[in-house]
Amino acid sequence: MINTSYFNTYDSGSFRQFCGPAQVHKDLNTLYGLIVGIQADGHINDNEIEMLRAWISSVSSLQAKAPYNKFVAKINAIISDGIVTAEEAKDLIWLCKNYLDYNRNPYYDVITSSTQQLGGFLAGISADQTINIEELTALGNWTSNNAPMFKTWPFDTLLPAIERIQAERQLSADDHCELLTFCQSITSIRPTEQEKVTIPVKLAEQQVSILIQECSFCFTGESSKYSRKELAQIVEMYGGIAADSVTAKLHYLVICDVRNPAWAFEMYGRKVEKAMNMKKKGAGPEVVFEEDLFAALKAFGFLH
Repeated sequence: MINTSYFNTYDSGSFRQFCGPAQVHKDLNTLYGLIVGIQADGHINDNEIEMLRAWISSVSSLQAKAPYNKFVAKINAIISDGIVTAEEAKDLIWLCKNYLDYNRNPYYDVITSSTQQLGGFLAGISADQTINIEELTALGNWTSNNAPMFKTWPFDTLLPAIERIQAERQLSADDHCELLTFCQSITSIRPTEQEKVTIPVKLAEQQVSILIQECSFCFTGESSKYSRKELAQIVEMYGGIAADSVTAKLHYLVICDVRNPAWAFEMYGRKVEKAMNMKKKGAGPEVVFEEDLFAALKAFGFLH
């Protein structure tokens, strides 16, 4: 049985004090990808401008500090007239690149940076609820320039879909709906009035039978209902085992539906990717959702 006091630090949020440089890097990579995404089709509309306001909102607790204050001031000045020109978008991209100088910041690796940028890019092209061929082509070109990520999630999920659509030379209604859902589920940047998409990744369509007793569970994300400590205690109350990391012996990785803003990845990243890579090799946990776990616990009389 795990000592659930381990989760007190996570649930209090105090771990975020250690994420200073990495947090700035993630936020600026996300902004960079967002700007590239919203101007991918050569036109920036009101919904896409709203995504820039959403980015400002996402860093509201930090915007008085450098370098956030410079970016917030720049974005507010640009959107004050309700229009973002191509030149203004280029200025923002240049400003991001200036701060994201990887030669001066060798700590950050290319996979982390590109994954963060992808989250912003997908938020940008899906901001107006429509993905057009120009945006899809820009996305395909951008991913092609990031070859080291081809075998990592979510690139390995996204690239085959782009290649298939481009080969067919058409974006069907079903393809559009699926792609739009995927894009909106990956990023945490969205206007406040837009509903949260709770499907974080298109998994294999299969019914997962969750066993509780003597099975181990690791959690990723934040639950809107329970703290991480409470989830661990609930699992152990019904005979399960709470774990704090993904290993080949783990039975279930449970995805909770609230993203953690201090993650290095904008999307469900490290734990999910590790679990997926293990599954490809024939080992590792089943990836399930919070509600799936709750449904399985109902058999034991659990109500949430």
